[in-house]
Amino acid sequence: MSDLKSHIRARIAEGTGMYIQDLEAMDAELLGKSPGGVARSAYDFTYEVVVVNRRVAARLRGDDPGPWPSEGWMTAPDDFKNKEVAVREMKASSEEVLAAWDALDAGAIETPIVLPTGETTPMSMASLIATHAVYHDAQLNYIQAIAGDGEMHWM
Repeated sequence: MSDLKSHIRARIAEGTGMYIQDLEAMDAELLGKSPGGVARSAYDFTYEVVVVNRRVAARLRGDDPGPWPSEGWMTAPDDFKNKEVAVREMKASSEEVLAAWDALDAGAIETPIVLPTGETTPMSMASLIATHAVYHDAQLNYIQAIAGDGEMHWM
């Protein structure tokens, strides 16, 4: 694997790994709370991370994941709103992205991928996965802190 490809892989593994550790550290009841009664719950944005991971993995494999599955802010279906399910799906989707990235030829990381909204590359999509996980992990951390948990669960 090229140095750049290895670097991106490490960032994906690190970002999704931190997310999973924070998710595992949270109480199931806290995962379902909607701050202020209108904000998305941790289950909702975890579901979004899982969906994005799987869609990017499909694109990296050369598959079309179909149309975006929601309008507006994505919310988790009821069968996802279970801590064990959320952790399992987050782990599985992270492994799926890493497997698709690993299978991609290093010379193809800048090959254009045509999307309904324009063009991107495997490199851009993989970079998005790492950033996306860390972005939403910060939300998990904020919810944890508001609930009185000041620990860093991934250090």
